[in-house]
Amino acid sequence: MSYAPVVDIRSATPVPTKAHAWHVLREASRIEPDEATRIAWYRDEPIATLGRHTAESLVAMGRYLDVLDFLRGVRLDLGLEPSHGFGAF
Repeated sequence: MSYAPVVDIRSATPVPTKAHAWHVLREASRIEPDEATRIAWYRDEPIATLGRHTAESLVAMGRYLDVLDFLRGVRLDLGLEPSHGFGAF
């Protein structure tokens, strides 16, 4: 019995996907509830600490984890992240 050859179709470098953009926008929704404002930020606002690139261009470069880390830091700075550990009492 012969089988079809197995072909590895994965790219050598990760390809940005809509899922990465969705994760970034979902994280941003925890800071900015207005969808239009969130999308405008994603597409148009440069992030100074990430080389003045927009979130959209960073996701396209495969740096979506950097954007997620940035947004999580913003949440902490704004006090939107709940306290953990003994300080939460």
